[in-house]
Amino acid sequence: MTAQTILYLVLAVFFALAISLYMYGFKSKLNPKLRIGLGVLRFLTLCCLGILLVNPTITNTTLTVQKPSLAVLVDNSESIKVLEQDVAVKDMLANLQSNSAINDRFNVQYYTVGEDFGMLDSLIFDAKNTNLTKGLTGLKGLYKNQVSPTIVLTDGNQTLGTDYVLAARTYGNEVYPVVLGDTIAYEDVQITRLNANKYAYHKNEFPVEATLVYSGENERQLRYTLSNGGQVVYSQNINFGPENRVVTLAVNLPANAIGLQRYAASVAPISNEKNTTNNQSYFAVEVIDQATNILVVSSMSHPDIGALKKAFTSVEQRRLSIAKPAQALEVLNDYQLVILYQPNPSFRGVFENLVQLNKNYWVFAGMQTDWLFLNSIQNNYAKENTGVREDVSALVNRSYSKFAIDNFEVAGFPPLQTQLGDVVRLAVYDELLSQTIRDINTDNPLFFSIERDGVRSALWDGEGIWKWRAQSYLDQGSFTDFDNFLGSMVQYLSSNKRKSRLTVSHETFYYNNSDIIIDAQYFNDTYVFDPGASLVMTVRNQDNSVNRQFPMLLTNSFYRVNLNGLEAGDYSFTVSVSDSGIARSGNFTIVAFSSEQQFSGADVTKLRALSQTTEGKLFASDQIEQLASSLLADSRYVPIQKSKQNIVPLIDWKMLLGLLAILLAIEWFTRKYNGLI
Repeated sequence: MTAQTILYLVLAVFFALAISLYMYGFKSKLNPKLRIGLGVLRFLTLCCLGILLVNPTITNTTLTVQKPSLAVLVDNSESIKVLEQDVAVKDMLANLQSNSAINDRFNVQYYTVGEDFGMLDSLIFDAKNTNLTKGLTGLKGLYKNQVSPTIVLTDGNQTLGTDYVLAARTYGNEVYPVVLGDTIAYEDVQITRLNANKYAYHKNEFPVEATLVYSGENERQLRYTLSNGGQVVYSQNINFGPENRVVTLAVNLPANAIGLQRYAASVAPISNEKNTTNNQSYFAVEVIDQATNILVVSSMSHPDIGALKKAFTSVEQRRLSIAKPAQALEVLNDYQLVILYQPNPSFRGVFENLVQLNKNYWVFAGMQTDWLFLNSIQNNYAKENTGVREDVSALVNRSYSKFAIDNFEVAGFPPLQTQLGDVVRLAVYDELLSQTIRDINTDNPLFFSIERDGVRSALWDGEGIWKWRAQSYLDQGSFTDFDNFLGSMVQYLSSNKRKSRLTVSHETFYYNNSDIIIDAQYFNDTYVFDPGASLVMTVRNQDNSVNRQFPMLLTNSFYRVNLNGLEAGDYSFTVSVSDSGIARSGNFTIVAFSSEQQFSGADVTKLRALSQTTEGKLFASDQIEQLASSLLADSRYVPIQKSKQNIVPLIDWKMLLGLLAILLAIEWFTRKYNGLI
């Protein structure tokens, strides 16, 4: 209490005594005992009232010591065990945990990082990937605005995430990396990237691109090979050196065998190379035999026919023949797709035979088309035979579902010529291109397809397609985009494959360090997706003939199963729908691969950059004692003593108020009892 408060209390007691003496000590006619009793009561009452008015307080000071935090982040990935540092890591942790000086100075918390970041529970070094950036980001969120130096026990090799050195620029605390693994830089060559198409056409070539990286200071000539089934299909000597560390090779391989083809890419190891597991990489290509014979029936010569032939035969598997209507009658059954260019009455026999053979066909209409005949010979569409020319452009319908159209654009293409009039659709149709005039949609189709009674047909209502192919070359520098666009139409129209009620989507080739996911869709009798079906996948290991069953779980509009955990090998599978008898089968291969086993030592350069970026310091794995001493000697990490002052009333005002009420009540009853009221 302050001196002023004590003075007020003394004055309150003095005034209480003075008033009590005045009321009951002088000129009072009451008997002595009653005067003394009432005087004492009045004195105590006035004292309580005075104390309430003064409200004396006391200050309570609490001292606390706040220790800085120390975060210990441990790399729990496979590479630590591969580099034979797992025992050393556990010894380091035991050293830190038993260091009384460290535990007295810091609040120590232990964390692990692999593919994910979390509290340290157990160390088994089984993470398939390392994401040190995720670990630093997680610690940044936990210790934001706190003094928290960070110890990172790692080899510095990261296989996931962004560069952790860049992430450390905004970390906010000092990082002390402890290098795990061999710090000596060994000569090493590895295949860091391998790109190949999943599918290839039979008797065509497919590209394989590989990136080879050399680490070392010597001049080396190493052999790069591609093999299929143990037989070398390509080889080349590559020169490496300090000035030629990265080499990218692009090779075209022939697709001579149909089916799934497994390939191995490898580069010969260096004589003293420590890690050779990264010298190999694997891929698979599905070689498809899709030879398509196309017949163009025309009674006239036109540049469009030449453009169609060039576009369709840009793929070796397609062959195109041209015939007059009379000549075509005898050979229609030899072709998967028949194109009818600007039909007229001479095409009657061709149309009749197409109906008998249930053959797919594609009609190209233009200024020479006899619409009176075409309206009478088929019942899918109709148009007035005006003979009046109209120039039309096109607009692509991106929601067309029969085949993928990628990003093909027709904007800016020259207009095509068609006969003036509306096309009346008489069957269910899918429109890919619609006619526009000066960017105004006319609601007339330029290209649409129809599936009716098991036959696929289409109408292209526009003459002058050769101009489009020429414009595509001017815009893109090649005919590829346009030819692929028409090729997609040919692939769709030349196939009689019906939609399956059960479709399965899977890769033919997986690495065992990635997710092995297979999706399926099941449709009911009306080909509407059925979300209530029960799908089961049976997987058979071809090496040991062991079968395992996995339920497929509904995820949005498909069923999915995750087969992570299967060992490397060849597998066959069957997806079946309970109580329906519908099933689909397939095959896939899991290739043994571990990104964590691709390193021969620690990445000291990046760990040093991490320590310098955060103003920390780099330590070797045998310097854990020096690390502890450095932390203890650093003046930035001293405990902070904090004082907290609490000002509280000396006397509880509620108790004092209650005492005041009791005193007043006693005085009132005493006066009442003695007839003074």
